[in-house]
Amino acid sequence: MSINSSSLDALRLSAIKELANIGLGHATTAIAELTQKPFNMSVPRAEQIGLEQIPLLIGGREEQTVGIYMSVEGDITGHIAFMFPWNSAQKLWTMILGSAPETAEQVGELEASVMLEIGNIVNSSFLNAISDMTDFKLHATPPMVSIEMAAAILESIVLEAYSADHCALSIETRIVDEQGGAEGYFVYIPSEQGLHDFFERLGLGEAA
Repeated sequence: MSINSSSLDALRLSAIKELANIGLGHATTAIAELTQKPFNMSVPRAEQIGLEQIPLLIGGREEQTVGIYMSVEGDITGHIAFMFPWNSAQKLWTMILGSAPETAEQVGELEASVMLEIGNIVNSSFLNAISDMTDFKLHATPPMVSIEMAAAILESIVLEAYSADHCALSIETRIVDEQGGAEGYFVYIPSEQGLHDFFERLGLGEAA
């Protein structure tokens, strides 16, 4: 039985949202344990997008962005990143530390460490969810944090991917506590073959 393209897109979106919910469940628990504060996390939107669209998630190519990213090795190679627009990063720092730097130049070791740990938790949780759903063996290299324009962060982590027609799985993530919320974007950029294998393993390959 064949699946038409519109149905396939809907099924893929459903699979990505299910992956996000699994990952966020683990991430919420880990962040609450780390901070000793209650947090809720939700997924307002999940989609498959082209690489050139990633900076638009944040607000534009020149938007100041805090990015925590890792290379992925194993059955599917690629990159993962958790990206915050600057104003959302400030909200998250305030939620965890009680205050936030006004500019990127004021970001110190403590603020960078907090972002690195939160990004590491979220990235690892999503990566584990991908492994759980596909049975692929995946592991990430140590995380790195960067505060730059959205386009610069994208180019630094997937420069080699621009030579191919790669896509990304984008999962908008909202982190909420009693004081408010912060929006971030988890982005998974597998190799072109890896993305094909991911959906094939889920039974959502291209219709014949």
